[in-house]
Amino acid sequence: MDFRNQDPKSLAGLARGARAAIVVPSLIALTLLVIKQPQMAGFAIYGSFAHLVIVNYSQSRATRSAQAATLTLFGALLVCLGTFASVIPWTAVAGAMVIGFLSAWPTVVKGNVAVVRTALLLLFLLAVAVPTPLHFVIPQLLGWLLAGLVAQPLLQLLWIPILPAPNGGEAMSASSNPVATSRWLGNAASTGLAMGLAVLIAHVLRLNHAFWVVLGVLPVLSAGATSPTRAFWHEQAGTVLGFVVGALLVVMLDAQSELYWIALPCVIFIAAFASTAIGFVAGQAAFTVFVVILFCILSPSERQVGFTRVEDVAIGGLLCLFIASLQRLAQRMSAAKTGTGLK
Repeated sequence: MDFRNQDPKSLAGLARGARAAIVVPSLIALTLLVIKQPQMAGFAIYGSFAHLVIVNYSQSRATRSAQAATLTLFGALLVCLGTFASVIPWTAVAGAMVIGFLSAWPTVVKGNVAVVRTALLLLFLLAVAVPTPLHFVIPQLLGWLLAGLVAQPLLQLLWIPILPAPNGGEAMSASSNPVATSRWLGNAASTGLAMGLAVLIAHVLRLNHAFWVVLGVLPVLSAGATSPTRAFWHEQAGTVLGFVVGALLVVMLDAQSELYWIALPCVIFIAAFASTAIGFVAGQAAFTVFVVILFCILSPSERQVGFTRVEDVAIGGLLCLFIASLQRLAQRMSAAKTGTGLK
């Protein structure tokens, strides 16, 4: 089939949506209903999204397979490190700061690691945000590895090669000139500080579903050319919109659990498609709806989870907006000293 005259983002969204709609409900059913291990289910769910939706892989089959394997293997290490660090607040905060700093260090994040960087950061935050007993590291690790194993064949079979291959060397060279060096150091420091403070707030305040606080940090820090303020408001708008839609669905479906299982693959498909083909706000809204439906399955008594997500994501976003503003100010001061100006 000739895809050249089709919209690339829509086709990529269809492929990602189909992959996620097949895998995520299947793994939820396997880990919850068959294995009956909620800890395993959580990391299998995120692992599916990480491998099948979040990453922009290369068009080359061999490179794509290597990138997915890199995500699986490095992710397994981060699951263990994050879980071990989560037990004590100061180790959780220190670990988040170190990982955040290293995530922007050009000599570390390059090649296949650069392509899967965001997915790895989200995974570490998921593991470290909530204090977790050490014996849960095994089911969490198995959930992550299961998702990576299932993802490999689907990334070869359900693939539409229409997006340009990502630049494996997306990390900035540290030796290009003093301005570039100061910029990546500033990015590394602000990322580490934002992640560390988010984890600290999550542990100290003991918020419900605290990992959403730290998940609220990355979209703003990863805004790229978009200003942190605009990214923050887009994030909040999408979350609130998703909460409203999710609340309406809960009212319509009421306590009929079988209807939530029927709605689940549809919501997953829309979330994966919207984040790729429509934009950040739509993707954020659709993912919030998915979270509401998921928790109605996992814990029917927690149907207020949509409101909790709005609250916690707002806390993480505000924190990140503050850090990004400090980073921007530091960059302007550095540019003024060197006389280069900040574009």
